[in-house]
Amino acid sequence: MSGMLDLELGSESLERCQVDLAVAGIFSDELPLRGGAGRVDWRLCGLVSDQILAGRIQGDRGEALLIPSTGQLRAHRVMVLGLGLRSEYRLKLISESVQQVVSRAMALAAPSLAMTPLGIPGDEFERCAEAIVAGAMKGFEGATASLRVRIVLPAGEMNRGAQAIVACLGTLEPSKIRFQQKSSLVSASQSSWTNPQQHAGSPRSPR
Repeated sequence: MSGMLDLELGSESLERCQVDLAVAGIFSDELPLRGGAGRVDWRLCGLVSDQILAGRIQGDRGEALLIPSTGQLRAHRVMVLGLGLRSEYRLKLISESVQQVVSRAMALAAPSLAMTPLGIPGDEFERCAEAIVAGAMKGFEGATASLRVRIVLPAGEMNRGAQAIVACLGTLEPSKIRFQQKSSLVSASQSSWTNPQQHAGSPRSPR
């Protein structure tokens, strides 16, 4: 029996996502922490920074560290993922990072996770959507359990982000992935589950 990958967009902050696993990406050459990692670190009173200073994780590509949320986030656990050097971070590595997140979540038997776009600002999501979806699907290959993946974007980027995802779903197997956007800016038809075969299109070419 195969599982289902449920992909969502949401505009709430990462620490407010009701999921099993919150994911924060960190670069090996970037301190203080920024983006989702910075928010998680702040909520955890510097716990992520403490782990870096203690040498338990350095931000090298492929590194991962699981820490408890200590009740400061709605997620039960936090996974900190190393992204490598920011100067080397390109679409291929974005895809590989998302693949690692999904495959590690499946190995942890996590039913749900939330993340900001790993290592990229929210207004860059549209350009990187194809790489992100491809990475999620690759990490989900062979899964027998289902997984809900919520990507947190600024409210103003929700509609463009959803359009970018729908555009790259046409070639994927609809029995394996579903997409939903949850935002007050979305019409009723857009907020329902999306069948990729009904919305086939060409994704925007990345830079």
